[in-house]
Amino acid sequence: MTWLLIGGLALATFALRGTGPILPRIPEALTQRTTGLAPALLAALVMTQLVSGGWHLDVKAAAAALAAVLAALRAPLLASVIAGAAVAAGLRLLLHAA
Repeated sequence: MTWLLIGGLALATFALRGTGPILPRIPEALTQRTTGLAPALLAALVMTQLVSGGWHLDVKAAAAALAAVLAALRAPLLASVIAGAAVAAGLRLLLHAA
């Protein structure tokens, strides 16, 4: 089901990009309806990676949550990635050492 959705959205993206030279302006109703597709697809892909193997959350969820909070606070991207990696590494060290 996920791959079907990804393929459909890819085809829709190619179709919209292909109409650029033909249509001087994309109709406003179409742009309003398709504005949220890219963030929704990205969120779905991230969610499937976080909860792979059922609803068992691991250190990736904590790292992604921290990175999301830092991104919401407009921290630099590199700082968010490094902080998320540090949290994941620290939690793996703590949880696997016990």
